[in-house]
Amino acid sequence: MGFCKEYMIFGIDRYVGSWVSEDGFRLKIEKIDQCRASVSLLSESGEPVRRPYWDDKPTTNMPARYDDYEGDLEVDLWEKGKGFSLVLTYEYGYELDELKRDALVPALSRYEDDHFLDGYYALFGSLSHYTREGSRPSSLQRISVNSGR
Repeated sequence: MGFCKEYMIFGIDRYVGSWVSEDGFRLKIEKIDQCRASVSLLSESGEPVRRPYWDDKPTTNMPARYDDYEGDLEVDLWEKGKGFSLVLTYEYGYELDELKRDALVPALSRYEDDHFLDGYYALFGSLSHYTREGSRPSSLQRISVNSGR
């Protein structure tokens, strides 16, 4: 059985698009080039999250870098070099998703000494995984179902 082109997406291209978490937070990811993207994070109300630790700036058009070695996308939640970021890891057929859809698994990263940022973690929702808006079970799941495995 051959693979269709749609299943052969690699690198930063896997991240591009609109994603939604179980608690209604949304990520909008636009590719700039092979290593950079622009990311907007919207709350469950559809409004950008305001960042009180950074003059209440909205979480729109945030710079992100794709790490080809690690395979993740790191989104700056604060000024470049401040070390507060949202790290997104792409998972094919994510086991913790009820429908085994492809997912972005988020984590927050900060410098160890920046304890004051702990109080802002709740701004970014429950940090449950994100699935592509309107997605179906993953291509890997569909292939195994269709091939009878």
